[in-house]
Amino acid sequence: MPTAGNVKPFKTYSEQIDILKARGLIINDDENAKAILKRMNYYRLSAYSLTLRKDDTFYPGTTLEDILTLYDFDSDLRKIIFEFGSIVETSARAYIAYYHAQHYGPLGYLNNQYFESEISHAAFIKELFTAINRSSDVFVIHHKEQRQGIYPIWVAIEETTFGSLSKFYKNMLRQDRNDIAKEFYGIPREYVENFMQCASVARNIAAHGGRFYNRIKLSPSVKLPKKMPIQPDRPAAYLFAIYSLLPDVSKYPMLQALLRAFRHHPFADPKYLGLPENWFHLFESL
Repeated sequence: MPTAGNVKPFKTYSEQIDILKARGLIINDDENAKAILKRMNYYRLSAYSLTLRKDDTFYPGTTLEDILTLYDFDSDLRKIIFEFGSIVETSARAYIAYYHAQHYGPLGYLNNQYFESEISHAAFIKELFTAINRSSDVFVIHHKEQRQGIYPIWVAIEETTFGSLSKFYKNMLRQDRNDIAKEFYGIPREYVENFMQCASVARNIAAHGGRFYNRIKLSPSVKLPKKMPIQPDRPAAYLFAIYSLLPDVSKYPMLQALLRAFRHHPFADPKYLGLPENWFHLFESL
């Protein structure tokens, strides 16, 4: 049980500003700084200053605006990850539903014989029908009222979360996973399995306002091609996972969106995402 002695004392907004100034941060407008702290937790703001200071001392000339531009860049980055992660999710649903219905029929997803683990399949079905029973989507209500509660896979799969969809794919029979990876993605299934999980994790972080800039470690690690010169647990690797699963028509727009974010926030350095200098051409070439 923590005691008061283990916790730093409460600081008012004015006291927080004084602390930042004492550490060398240039703040030209205290009222503006107070407004920023009111809408942004002190420690959330502080996380974006890590590359601008050594320990608790800011590098000479560092301003509050420098921190804010990194915060704004990360906000733009989250929007990119959410947008293109959602495209990955939507296309994966379409691919999996089409393939499974083609090979096993509209209700084949209910049969655990078409999956590697009966336990994982049972957990998926339980989660799926919990979501269906809570759903207010028109197409679900239609099947509940007009189709005796029978949901073909192309209906049911729309009620899965991205994480659940990733697990569904991982639990499909190996040959099915191989076929989907080859037909729809053009890469080995081991990559699709891993990339889909990582894309789901990144999209969830983005949805909940998590930080990517200067984030040192993400889990799980991304399974990267040997010639990819980035660390597998950095944000750059997660960007690559999303990029790799996108339909071709969406790949270049994602790179352009990232390029615009860096151009709009030139103070943001790609290396703090784990991206090499030639990241644009590197992604484009693979």
